[in-house]
Amino acid sequence: MAEVSGKMYGVGARRAVIFDLNANGYPAAIAPAHTPYEGVEVLGVKNFELSLPAVRKIAHVGNDRVLANDFLPATEGASASMTVAGRDLGLDALLSAGLEVTLGELKLLPQVTDNQGYEPDVAIFVCQQAKDATLRSRRYRAQVIPKCTIAAATPGMNENPAESKYEVSISPTSKHLWGLAFDPATDGCSEANIVEAMFEGRPNIVAWLGDNVETEFNLPADKPAVATGKIHAVYVDGVLDANPTLAVTTVTPTPKPTAGQIIVCIYEY
Repeated sequence: MAEVSGKMYGVGARRAVIFDLNANGYPAAIAPAHTPYEGVEVLGVKNFELSLPAVRKIAHVGNDRVLANDFLPATEGASASMTVAGRDLGLDALLSAGLEVTLGELKLLPQVTDNQGYEPDVAIFVCQQAKDATLRSRRYRAQVIPKCTIAAATPGMNENPAESKYEVSISPTSKHLWGLAFDPATDGCSEANIVEAMFEGRPNIVAWLGDNVETEFNLPADKPAVATGKIHAVYVDGVLDANPTLAVTTVTPTPKPTAGQIIVCIYEY
């Protein structure tokens, strides 16, 4: 295992996951408690483009010249767009507060409905491959958007491969996706739109719902941790668990989570 330098060269769009959020802004894990909630994996992400507003440049003018320059915060919100090589009616239903309907062997989803303007809050986790700028070793660059809404644009049909496009409206939030509040003492801020990270191995975020019965929570069977040292943090309702019992396939929080608590794990697989 190796620490990362924080300096990297990134390329591509390797993976994107969208998390439904509960009323407290945590990943909306549901019963059974031992089943990990991995969010909804985006089908064939091609690109994820951020659009960050520029700060306002203020010039203080006098004596026929600029006396000083200053900045004020932006007055527009951050946004993003995502292009996907495929169609996922279930994902579009989640993002539009609609329902994917099963009719016999068919799947149906109404489009451009009266749900527009009522899109639910979700979170996005995206990553790309990278190289450590110091060691030139394989690394992964990740971005987490803890709170946003996403509008899906239904594609038409032509001779080109079908693509789905999504417009993302990003909201500033006072806490990470795993519930920990941003703290000026540790994060340098009290609100943020995006959190960026660098990992040695492939990153993953999963959540579980406590039921006051389960003590051991399973990581996804196809994504065990590379090593226990690569399980970076376990949070229970936004509070860091200082002494969890870790294995490459399971996480055991201390103390046992009570009913309704959300457990979130950040690790590498």
